[in-house]
Amino acid sequence: MAQVLKEEVRNRILDAAEKVFYKKDYRSAKLTEIAKEAGIPVALIYTYFKNKEVLFDAVISSVYLNFESAFDEEESLENGLPSERFVEVGESYIHELLKERKKLIILMDKSSGTKHTEAKQKLIAQMQVHIEVGLKRQSKKEYDPMLSHILASNFTEGLLEIARHYQNEEWAKEMLKLIAKCYYKGVESL
Repeated sequence: MAQVLKEEVRNRILDAAEKVFYKKDYRSAKLTEIAKEAGIPVALIYTYFKNKEVLFDAVISSVYLNFESAFDEEESLENGLPSERFVEVGESYIHELLKERKKLIILMDKSSGTKHTEAKQKLIAQMQVHIEVGLKRQSKKEYDPMLSHILASNFTEGLLEIARHYQNEEWAKEMLKLIAKCYYKGVESL
């Protein structure tokens, strides 16, 4: 019974921290605000989490981005246009990511002052490499790497805009489909 209560308190702290980090950001969020949101004394947070940074890490851990495996899987597909490979592999990964959209936004937009400050830039860099691989695969022409960087930045920001303005799962799927269509039709025209 005590273990169930401990897990319930830990989950209340995590839920409260997610709300506070989402509303504010890492730097301006206070443990006292998180404790108040969770309905517990602030000292109890330290029973479960060493400090605010460890709590932040626990909040975002389920969405910490490593697109490399999805990119590798997509790149390993031998047949099909880039848009078809995205539908086969990447789309489902992004749908899962959007289910955790508040945590994604916390990681990408509200992590200044943590070891995750560069998460968005790391994602863009991973995506840039993926785009460069795709361009080399489909075209004999060599493009300035800035093109891949711009495309990666725009796609990442589009994904984040879907997360920031999320209405429901169906809406998010439709918006992702439209953004991917615009993106891939543009890339496939090169």
